[in-house]
Amino acid sequence: MGIWHIDPACESALINLNTALCSFERMTGREYLLMLVPKSSDEQICISQNGKPLSQDFDINPEEILTNMIKRRR
Repeated sequence: MGIWHIDPACESALINLNTALCSFERMTGREYLLMLVPKSSDEQICISQNGKPLSQDFDINPEEILTNMIKRRR
């Protein structure tokens, strides 16, 4: 099983997306939050912020991370 996804093709696509977002963020100064929240509990929630994957042992839960990012948009 990969870090992002249990399917190797999806894993590769997500890594490529994260890499592209990271490059775009560096060029533009924009910031993004990428979240993958599987419905099945046997898979991990994966979060990448500012082009960098966040640790799996979150200090706050994913809902709070998303809420904070949405608040920052306002």
